Amino acid sequence: MALSKKTINVIKLILKLVFSSAAIYYIVSKLNLREVGDLIKTARLWYVFMAMLLYGVSQLLSSFRLNGLFKAIQLNIPHLSNIKLYWLGMFYNFFLPGGVGGDGYKVFYLHKRFKTPVKQLLGAVLADRVSGLSIILVYILGLVYFIEYDLPYKGWFFLLIPFVSFGFYLFLRIFNKKLTKAFGSVTFWSLIVQGIQMIAVLCLLKALGGQTKGHWDDYMFLFFLSTIASAIPITLGGIGAREVTFFKGAILLGINQEIAVAVSVLFYLNSLMISIPGIYYVFRVKRIFSEVEEADVAVEI
Repeated sequence: MALSKKTINVIKLILKLVFSSAAIYYIVSKLNLREVGDLIKTARLWYVFMAMLLYGVSQLLSSFRLNGLFKAIQLNIPHLSNIKLYWLGMFYNFFLPGGVGGDGYKVFYLHKRFKTPVKQLLGAVLADRVSGLSIILVYILGLVYFIEYDLPYKGWFFLLIPFVSFGFYLFLRIFNKKLTKAFGSVTFWSLIVQGIQMIAVLCLLKALGGQTKGHWDDYMFLFFLSTIASAIPITLGGIGAREVTFFKGAILLGINQEIAVAVSVLFYLNSLMISIPGIYYVFRVKRIFSEVEEADVAVEI
């Protein structure tokens, strides 16, 4: 007997809860949680606040990136409205099971309101995600040369960067040729977004004190690696995946595991704080578009 879609979704949710719980249990059993807590409690708040502000700026610029993809499919959304919708999506990504609830909501909302084909919307939203991950991979390939770990041929990894860019372009072309028009602008915004998030992590490292000096490149490498790990849909919104990656990576690179996990927790909390204001549009969804803006979109599509 075939399982219903609802049953399959429930099973997936349970499995993600199990994986996240197992990851958290593993971290708790291996780490000195008191030391991690002390690091977080004594973190210099000015640097933590700067990191949170920078993360907010990175998300604002991410909304420009997504809007560039929307424009490529002839969906001309005013920037302010797109920012509102993006913030609502960020909130849903945190508080809906699976971590992609916000993306699904954006597709549903825009299709319902403007009748843009679901496939085109899905392609734009998916391309937004893939563009971020491809640039993260570019940063990883650049940083791998500097990490304190003996990898064969690591000095040549940067030569793979053009192949990553070509792979993203190929993805756009295969999914929807219209999206290739946004390749340049999307790549530019992704570089800026991930660069700003890298500075945000540097602020968090500064907040935790001087023990990280000389190893910033190692922590940064783990941050980007953990971002990819958290995007793999095997945990609940990436909970646990990021922390395990930081912890295991810190062991391999010979850096402080408590600091690595503290950075992960602080980054998560900052992301959470920036995403929470999106709850306003859960209850005021009609305010995402003003009547004038909605009319402009309707005319241009």
